[in-house]
Amino acid sequence: MIRKIYPVLIALLVVTSCSTPTKTDPIIDKQLYELLDNKYFFKLRTELERVKDKLSEDRLLYYQAYCNNVFDKCEESNKNIEALLSKFSNSLSDSIVKDMLDVKASNSIRLYRYKEAADAYSTALNEYKHVSDSSDLEDYANMMQLFGTLAEVKPQLIHKHNDIEIKGYHDDFDLLRIPVQSGGINEDFVFDSGAGLSTIALSYAQKMNMKIYESDISVGTVTHAKVQTMLAVADSLYVGDLLFENVVFLVAPDENLNFPEQNFYVKGIIGFPVMHQMEEVHLRRDGSLYVPSNPQSRQFSNMYLNNLSLVVRMISGADTLTLSFDTGARTTDLSKRYFDNHKEEVEKNGTLAKSHRGGASGVMEVEEYDVENFPFTIGSKSGVLDKASISIDEFDFMKNSDGTIGQDIISQFDEMVLNFKYMYIDFS
Repeated sequence: MIRKIYPVLIALLVVTSCSTPTKTDPIIDKQLYELLDNKYFFKLRTELERVKDKLSEDRLLYYQAYCNNVFDKCEESNKNIEALLSKFSNSLSDSIVKDMLDVKASNSIRLYRYKEAADAYSTALNEYKHVSDSSDLEDYANMMQLFGTLAEVKPQLIHKHNDIEIKGYHDDFDLLRIPVQSGGINEDFVFDSGAGLSTIALSYAQKMNMKIYESDISVGTVTHAKVQTMLAVADSLYVGDLLFENVVFLVAPDENLNFPEQNFYVKGIIGFPVMHQMEEVHLRRDGSLYVPSNPQSRQFSNMYLNNLSLVVRMISGADTLTLSFDTGARTTDLSKRYFDNHKEEVEKNGTLAKSHRGGASGVMEVEEYDVENFPFTIGSKSGVLDKASISIDEFDFMKNSDGTIGQDIISQFDEMVLNFKYMYIDFS
């Protein structure tokens, strides 16, 4: 499915100010930066709390901006950025200002403030070209166009006053399909946490009388290809009995969402922004969803957000892994980073096989290692995968992670809970 739509880029902060009250221990600073650079955010959060009294104010604000962003405290992250850029404007490198604009854009998107996101990308693109590579510039231009197109769209709203039950079902590909209604048209859409934005086939955007915005937006897919797409906005969208307003969809040609040779057809996908605003959602084995009016905390927080995608902490043997969480994925796949860190063991115990990866741009053949009896613990529950596939090639959607969790783990339990208020995933 459509993967996350943009990356958060990280560059080194250079601070020369003499006005800060304390100096940061360079060894501590280096350790924190390495955790940040490698996206080890669970450990960074713990270490930052432990050593915060040993950091100068500018460095503390810098790390807090990132931590608050990934743990979905977007307003606090924006306050960190505002304080950093205002109090230390004369001493920050251009690269860090650019990066803070990038984080601010990420916060604004999750707050459904599209004009703020577009303005941040515009400033990064037009004023900080000299500290951006060609990939940065392409991403900023694409995102400026995407969210600039949505600049006048009002923030997405949810009307949630009671506990809600939604009856869905799993299709032949183990994808969760749920009832939606817009423009007087009822359909079943895929419910997919791996979709950075909700997505709809062009014919159904037209049938549901959504407002379509012509745009030449390039979206990456799991097969590395770029798909040109438009945008649509549903003034109102019911997911079961849960009402949303101003819901943004990527619009794709019907043929890019359908695979007739596999008898697989997608009319639309409900993605992260809708799921995120539910705050807590229970996905049950029978395909039903439960959305409580009051989210509940647990004794752990094992999830963070990489822009518009979920990342979860998994324990496997002696390893602590971070994997993207994708309810639209059939299988759990481990990344090239995992392969590189376990190369000898994988080559010894795994079996090299050919597999196929599919997305909005088609299907490609790849070689992967298959390993049997892969143990895992997520939240309060443990289990074993009969088989886990390990990539020997690098894919953008698994970069800087140990892989992707799929339905082969989710289906082992009666219920899965996604909680965006207290940032956890658990099973029962």
